[in-house]
Amino acid sequence: MGLYCLSDAGLTALGEGFTKLDKLSLLWCSNVTSASLKSIAEKCCSLRSLDLQDYYVGDQGAAVVGKCYTQLEDLNLRFYRGLTDTGLIVLAIGCGKTLKSVGVAACAKLTNISLEAIGSHCRSLEKLSLDSEFINNKGILVVAKGCRLLKVLKLQCINVTDEALQAIGIFCLSLELLALYNFQRFTGKSLCAIGEGCKKLKKILL
Repeated sequence: MGLYCLSDAGLTALGEGFTKLDKLSLLWCSNVTSASLKSIAEKCCSLRSLDLQDYYVGDQGAAVVGKCYTQLEDLNLRFYRGLTDTGLIVLAIGCGKTLKSVGVAACAKLTNISLEAIGSHCRSLEKLSLDSEFINNKGILVVAKGCRLLKVLKLQCINVTDEALQAIGIFCLSLELLALYNFQRFTGKSLCAIGEGCKKLKKILL
């Protein structure tokens, strides 16, 4: 099967042929490395959307995205293999100013440290999807306070309680969709806070 997968040479050729590319999806491209990611960034300066779902390059690839994709607005890292706080911090610092949508669901190694970077550097963020058992109130509080333009927030964090959700109701006043998957430790108190603060909320998924 590997003979038929997109390679670094193929992705580099794609960048050379389509320099005005603004959206790129690399789902399950197991033979593509961070070298061709860098090459694409150098040739496709208008790239705004990047989907690396189920990607294999880990922190090294995330660092390339942060350093080279300075105009990126939409980034999907769902099931991104080997991503840790180290890679996501470099990414947030590098391209956080332009990011509007970030999906890091099912990246199990991420902790509150990553969310502190997102809250500090991704102030224009409008959409965040997050799934990690190592995230707790501290990380969500930083995101709520730092990313006040959030419109869509999807969380699957079993260690988050009323304290964090109440902060969402206080700071995320532009919120339109809130999804809380597998939440077990919140009460009606936090939902009341969200209802009082998030007047633009149109949809809740529990």
